[in-house]
Amino acid sequence: MKKRLFRMLGMAAVLMVALYFARQWPKDQTVHYVLGDAATRVEEVDARWAPGIAATEDWTREASFRYEPGKAPRIVTHEPRLPDGDYTVEIEIVAANQAHERNEVVVRKHVVLGGGATSIQLADAVPQ
Repeated sequence: MKKRLFRMLGMAAVLMVALYFARQWPKDQTVHYVLGDAATRVEEVDARWAPGIAATEDWTREASFRYEPGKAPRIVTHEPRLPDGDYTVEIEIVAANQAHERNEVVVRKHVVLGGGATSIQLADAVPQ
């Protein structure tokens, strides 16, 4: 009886350690950069990811999206391979105005990944 109890406790401990480390393993995360109606002006979206809530330049993942004028989608979907957790994402948006002048803006957001798709609202940040 004691052997069986110790074996079950040992298996439970191993399972708990495995579950703890499973959260630390990178996995494909789904992120939606929502440009909305402003998408028609967007020509570039660059995203840089850093773990935690920090003012860091130590980026873990980076992605760039380029579009012909007027061809950016309303929602840009990205699947960075990152563990669940807190991140700082810095997003640079380059947009053209009616005079075809390029304007850019950089937005920093705190994002929690894990538990499903994450949407980042950017429509109001797109330069005029």
